[in-house]
Amino acid sequence: MDTALLGRFSEEGLKIANAIGIIELLSEYVDAEKKYNSTPSIENKVSILDLDRRLANAIQRASLEISAVASEIDCEEERADQISYYLKKREDDRETKFTVAAISVGAIATITSGILFATSDNSNMEHVIQVGGGIAEAVLGFMIFTSKPKLEFYHPRNHLEEIWNGKETSLLFPAHVWYYFNYYNPDKPEEPSLRVQILKGWKAIYEWEKKENKHNQNMVALFFGKGGQYTSETLKARARMLDQLQANITLMKQDLTKLASYLDK
Repeated sequence: MDTALLGRFSEEGLKIANAIGIIELLSEYVDAEKKYNSTPSIENKVSILDLDRRLANAIQRASLEISAVASEIDCEEERADQISYYLKKREDDRETKFTVAAISVGAIATITSGILFATSDNSNMEHVIQVGGGIAEAVLGFMIFTSKPKLEFYHPRNHLEEIWNGKETSLLFPAHVWYYFNYYNPDKPEEPSLRVQILKGWKAIYEWEKKENKHNQNMVALFFGKGGQYTSETLKARARMLDQLQANITLMKQDLTKLASYLDK
């Protein structure tokens, strides 16, 4: 890379410049500035202005594309979040009903067995009622924790799938955004690409690397496929992952803004 660029722009600035394909234009721009400083003619000034315009157009075009993909991801996050809220409300209502039912069954069993004990010499029936009441309470308690409402939720345009699979080209991310996610510096092998860093975070949180776990396999197929039956909890997790993705794309736009500010100096 041109040493003049290394002295003028930050590593992040050059990374984003390379991503949007303006490295050569930047080199021409720096050379044109040097030429004008040594020979401040109108012709050389016009050359700088023309390069400045072309760079500004390229940066603006890239910024619009970044905003577009960030907006799409934001919409998907909101969709998952809203349906998660709806399912959580249904789940809370169901838990309340089961809890009330369990308390009622326990109270009725206790009262009934107490009455039988007071009025009868045969204590077997009260024990049966107590055992039956206990079993009913246990069943209702079990249902509180296992009966989670689900909803069919599909995402044919799945940005998370693109990050997970990491193919050479992306169908959903603009080329420069995909380059930004997959770039790594060969001279710094200890610093993996942004995509790899995101994946490491997901795998650490959700333990998706444990292939032998059938539940994990199902979750990978759900999150990184076309969709399926989601609970409130899994939809919330999906929304968090999309939010993280959007945040990283926003950082890319900030790097683009910094690059533009360097050109204004």
